[in-house]
Amino acid sequence: MLHAKRTHPPSQEYELTEDGRALTAFSLRRGRVGARFTLRGVKYAVRTHRFSGVYELLDTGGTVLASTDRVSRSWTMTSSGRTVLFRQSAAAGREYTMTGHDGEPAGTIRRTGHIHSEVTADLPGLDLLLQVFALVVVLLRRRRKRAAAAVRSSSLAGG
Repeated sequence: MLHAKRTHPPSQEYELTEDGRALTAFSLRRGRVGARFTLRGVKYAVRTHRFSGVYELLDTGGTVLASTDRVSRSWTMTSSGRTVLFRQSAAAGREYTMTGHDGEPAGTIRRTGHIHSEVTADLPGLDLLLQVFALVVVLLRRRRKRAAAAVRSSSLAGG
């Protein structure tokens, strides 16, 4: 099970552990590169496509290893010809359920902690790299939604 926790709220820096052991750290960034992390000595980046809501996992050479379609209430992640479906299973994107080939729930990604500053991913059957990617995608989507809400409230207030 993966667990991501903000290191110093309200920063966007997270520490990621697997079953209590330190795994990696990453920072959610603005712009095209949404996050960078190192896993097992290899560097990766998560690229965001601002207007389409699509995310891509890149290796150091810029090769796309995995991608999502538009991340919303339901979305898919594709890697090496395998497609995994995620569906929102709690209000406000607090939980996504990974669906197995039989259509039954096979895992979850859940935002927890004080002001939802932590995320837990239990995604059995997925490669560790893809688990990390899915978890980062959920965090980036949350940040994107919060930024959009701030813009809307600012424009409604006349500012």
